[in-house]
Amino acid sequence: MGASLEYLAVEPPFPSEIEFGNDASFGFRPIAPGSGVEFSAAIGGNRPREQFTVLLLTYRRDTVLYASLERLNNLPYLNKVVVVWNNPEDPSDHAWPRLHVPVHFVKATNNSLNNRFVPYDQIETEAVLSLDDDIDLKQHEIIFAFRVWREQRTKVVGFPARHHARYGTEMFYNSNHTCQYSMILTGAAFIHKAYMYVYTYRMPQVIRAKVDELMNCEDLAMNFLVSHLTRQPPVKTTSKWTLRCATCSEMLSQDSSHFNERHDCIRFFTRVYGYNPLLFSQFRVDSVLFKTRLPPNHQKCFKYV
Repeated sequence: MGASLEYLAVEPPFPSEIEFGNDASFGFRPIAPGSGVEFSAAIGGNRPREQFTVLLLTYRRDTVLYASLERLNNLPYLNKVVVVWNNPEDPSDHAWPRLHVPVHFVKATNNSLNNRFVPYDQIETEAVLSLDDDIDLKQHEIIFAFRVWREQRTKVVGFPARHHARYGTEMFYNSNHTCQYSMILTGAAFIHKAYMYVYTYRMPQVIRAKVDELMNCEDLAMNFLVSHLTRQPPVKTTSKWTLRCATCSEMLSQDSSHFNERHDCIRFFTRVYGYNPLLFSQFRVDSVLFKTRLPPNHQKCFKYV
C-alpha cells in the first residue's frame, strides 16, 4: 500500500468568480463579505453545495444513542445518519426519534471497532462525520468543522487532538494538553469516505486484527493511514480538547489498560508501516471573526467558534 492519493478523486475547485455567474446549477451562492447573516444562510466556499453523512457507532446504550440522535435533528447540510449497531443482537424496538433526514441502522455481524470505517452503501456523500454515541457537539461546531473539511478534504478534520512522543527508546501515546498534535480522534471527526474503503480493503489486515484484539486503536489506525497516504498532519477545529459524556457508563476509554494498549498500538503500527507516518501540526482552526471586535451592526460568522 504505497503512499499516494490515488484513492481520492479530488477535483480542483472552480475559480472563485463562478459563484457570481448566472448559472445556478453549480449550486453556488455568494456570501457577502463580513455578513454573518448571509454566511449562515449558505455553505459558500470554493466548491458547489454538498452534504455530509453522520456515522454513529453504538453498542448497548439505547438511552445515550437516543439523545445523540435528537441532537442531530434539523442539522443543516446533513444527508442522512447511519447507525452502526455493533451488537450482533437485533436492534431494540425502542421508539427512536424522528429526524428531518433518514436514519439507517446497519447491523454488524460482530462487535468490532473496525465497523466504524466500513464504506457502507448507505453513505452517499464524500464527507463522513464519524461520531461516538456519547459525543455531545453543538450543531454550530459540527457545521464549522464541515466547512473546514471542505477546504481540507484529504485530511482528518475534527475536535479532540492527541500526539505521540518519544520517551527514552519507546514511543508513547499522549493526551496531555500540548502545543502540537499529530492525531485527531475519530469519535468526532470528518473524513473522506474513500479512506474508509482503503481502511477496510487495502490497509494491512494485521492492523485491523490488532484493533479487534485490543478492542481499541481504530482511531489511531485511521490517523496512521491518512498521514501515510497524504504525508500531511490532521486539522484540529475549535478549542475543545475532550468531548466525552461525563454521565455515560461503560466507556472503553475509562478502562485502566486503555492507555497502555494505545502505547502498544503506536509501536505496532510503526513496525507494520516500517516508519511512523504521523506528522505534527502546531495550530488549530477557528472561524475568521472569532474573538474579533465588530461594530454593533455586524454579525460574526459563528457566535462561539
